[in-house]
Amino acid sequence: MGLKMEWSDSVLFARRISVSASATVIVISSLILAGWAAGNQHLMGSVLGSPPTQPVTAILFIPLATSLIALARGFRGPAILTGTFLLVFYLLTISTYIQGAEYGYNSRLITSVLFLIYAAVLFLFSTSRFSVAQIITFPAGVISYCVLVGYVAGIGVYGEYFLMALYTAVLHILIAVSILSLFPERGVMAPIHASFVGGHIVRLILPVMIASITVLGLLTLKMRYHVFPGFGEVFLMGMTVSIIIVSVIIVAAELNRIDLKRKTYRRDLRRTQRFFRDVLENLAEAVAVFDAEGNILYQNTAMKRLGVVDFPEYSGERRPVIIDRTDPKGRHYTGWMVPRFQGDEYAGFIVSLTDITDLILAKRSLEDTLMERDALLAEVHHRVKNNLQIIISLLNIQAMNADDDTRRILMDTQSRVRAMAIIHETLYDSGDFSGVLMDSFITRLMERLITVHSAHGVHFRVDADVRLNLETAIPLALFINEALTNSIRHAFPEGEGMIDVRITSNDHLHLTVADDGVGIENPPSGTVGISLMRALADQLDGEFELISDNGTVVSLHFRELEYKSRF
Repeated sequence: MGLKMEWSDSVLFARRISVSASATVIVISSLILAGWAAGNQHLMGSVLGSPPTQPVTAILFIPLATSLIALARGFRGPAILTGTFLLVFYLLTISTYIQGAEYGYNSRLITSVLFLIYAAVLFLFSTSRFSVAQIITFPAGVISYCVLVGYVAGIGVYGEYFLMALYTAVLHILIAVSILSLFPERGVMAPIHASFVGGHIVRLILPVMIASITVLGLLTLKMRYHVFPGFGEVFLMGMTVSIIIVSVIIVAAELNRIDLKRKTYRRDLRRTQRFFRDVLENLAEAVAVFDAEGNILYQNTAMKRLGVVDFPEYSGERRPVIIDRTDPKGRHYTGWMVPRFQGDEYAGFIVSLTDITDLILAKRSLEDTLMERDALLAEVHHRVKNNLQIIISLLNIQAMNADDDTRRILMDTQSRVRAMAIIHETLYDSGDFSGVLMDSFITRLMERLITVHSAHGVHFRVDADVRLNLETAIPLALFINEALTNSIRHAFPEGEGMIDVRITSNDHLHLTVADDGVGIENPPSGTVGISLMRALADQLDGEFELISDNGTVVSLHFRELEYKSRF
């Protein structure tokens, strides 16, 4: 496969030169026509012994330059039309020269030939044949260059068929420069503008040699009439040799500089490769690179220790594929298989595996520990619930032989202990020890209270989809127990009614226990139940409010408490 050319910034610079040269041709041609209109000999081109540029020639240079600018912008139509006109016009002009007849004010013979070359160039550029167009432009530029140097040196141009005006020569040189710079990345001009060493050297040496030889040639032509015969030619030869020597030295220095940079780049590249190889070799992760056929291109030490592994087949997608596998030795690995692409072509894949055996063993150990903890917590809550049930039973036995006041106190205490027992029962049954689901707790507590107080005509609604930690749930349970007990005992003298319990969670938690009973005319403030509710509200950092209007509403704004270490 051949090297793909890389174009330097000189391509853009050459295109700007092409457009600028064409624009200069249009300006000079317009000035020549203005000179003919005003009768100004200098503008017409009558300088340095040169005949004036023919107006027809100046006119035809304008569409030619315009067509080159259009080609630079990607438009081929003007080039084809201009090329066709120039071809027909100058074929007729040359035929008159061959027949020995005058043809008005048409261009001279050499200019006619050059315009035929330009017509061919326009056709060739329009059909993307760049090399031939550039090659046939070289003679046009060289002929015009010789004419210009002849006028500047004062020797003129002789011969009917090779006669060319000075301004016409300048216009031809500009057109040649525009053509050769129009597509610098194509054809025979491409090597000059490539970003390789050859293009760089040519761009460095070529302008120096052209300028030096031109200046030396002009000096030689000037001095040949003032110095002894033959010295001018000898001087030109000596200076040409000097220019070649200097050019060779410049080329050698530039090649040495490029070679030094190349060695520096190679050293840096080897250092970078060694660095990344060391990084990959010292990774704990196993890394391997594969080609499109699945052959290993590279694998680090960890992958070599792992040995041959099976990978998922490439699915044709660009996204990575996860790998999760266990080797015969019982080691666990996870990682990715990442496809590699060169452009749009699949080039293989990269595999990265991480040994997660220790993580899996730690996970299993943690899971076992959590299971043991959950079993222990379940046992603890079960035993606490049972112990509280024993206390409830003992209080019940004590109440059987007690007087009415004592029995009421014992029953209230029994109700409060039952609320705590239901908390532990709810935790034990749910299996989730992170918190108490208050909806389930309140439902169980309400059912027990209705049974204990034989208040079967009392119904209830619960909306409390909130899970609270034990630090908050136990004091809140005692608070709810007091509120529900008061409503069941005092709100429904007829034995029927509705109790609505809600807990909402926004910025703060809000509990409401509302009944549609008879209400309380003068809410007591010093009873044991109210005092306990206020104490529990303070414990919850809450605000307790008792409202009696068409029923009774107990309201508590509170927040979930954080766990406090007891050890």
